Amino acid sequence: MKQPTFDVGAEWQRILSRLMELECTVDENNDIIPATIPFTDEAMTRLFEWQHNLSDICDREPNETLVGIYCKLQIYAIRFCLIIQMARWACNDAGKDMIDLISVERAISLAEYFKESAVKVQTILKELSLTAQQLAIVTALPQEFETGGGIAVAMENGMAERTFMEFLKNNLGKLFQKSSHGKYIKL
Repeated sequence: MKQPTFDVGAEWQRILSRLMELECTVDENNDIIPATIPFTDEAMTRLFEWQHNLSDICDREPNETLVGIYCKLQIYAIRFCLIIQMARWACNDAGKDMIDLISVERAISLAEYFKESAVKVQTILKELSLTAQQLAIVTALPQEFETGGGIAVAMENGMAERTFMEFLKNNLGKLFQKSSHGKYIKL
């Protein structure tokens, strides 16, 4: 990977300082008066289009957990728009008086990443459908363990050695990763 040609720490400090130095307007009680940062017309149109498409997906989605996540993402996307716009302003890449289409597109990309991650997690959970005993064993196992330690944890939780070895084998790449011969890492 190519190393940056500038001091990343100093640049990050400059960006954060610029954001923290923004003046806030206060009222007579010294309470902060929120500032309104509107969307450009094209940015608003794009955001509404994405939200509408996500609502259509929600209407067809049978998994209530995913529906809840998707509904939250519609709200989070608006927050992402503001964060991205202000970060771009702090980097001298955009203004701070309106949220533009570039920030909306980047916010949508971020929300879509979280959406895809949620689908992957839900798919894994559905595939796994762990029993209470299996969940107790996975929880009790340390982050890194050897076969013998795993067998001991399994037996403490009422699972036979052979059953544990089958459980371990069937969940490689899902719950566990083999780091070397007889050694595993929980994912």
